[in-house]
Amino acid sequence: MIQKSATVAVINQDKKILILERGPTAPWAANRYCLPGGKVEPNEKLVEAAARELDEETGIFIANHKDLVSYTIPYSFGYSKIVFVIIMDDPVVALNWEHDSYVWVSLETSSRYDLVPGTKATIKVLGGRGLVI
Repeated sequence: MIQKSATVAVINQDKKILILERGPTAPWAANRYCLPGGKVEPNEKLVEAAARELDEETGIFIANHKDLVSYTIPYSFGYSKIVFVIIMDDPVVALNWEHDSYVWVSLETSSRYDLVPGTKATIKVLGGRGLVI
C-alpha cells in the first residue's frame, strides 16, 4: 500500500508536540486539531511531502530532509502510518490560511483537544518512546 499523506510531529525542547487548529473553512476536519501534514503529490517522495507540508502549514523550513526521522505508528484498525519527527528549539510558527491557531501540548494535555483521527494514537506512541512527555 502506498501512503498518500505525509505527517510531521514537531517536538520542542520541553518535549511538547505542536498541534494546529484547523479553521472553520478548512476543507477537511474544520475546527479540529491535527499535526502538520497533507497529501503526497505525484512523483514526490514521502519525506519531501512531509517537509513541504510542514513549510506550507507552519512556515517551518527543513533544509536537510535527513533531520526528519521516520516512525511507524500503528493504529487500532490494522493500519499503520509513517510519521516524521523533528525536535527543534523554539521554532517560529507562521500558520497558513488553513489553520487558526496552534498550541504545544504534552501527552496529558493533548486529550483536552478535539483531535483529528490518528493524532491521539501518534502522540501516544511518541510519548511511549520518550519523545513527548
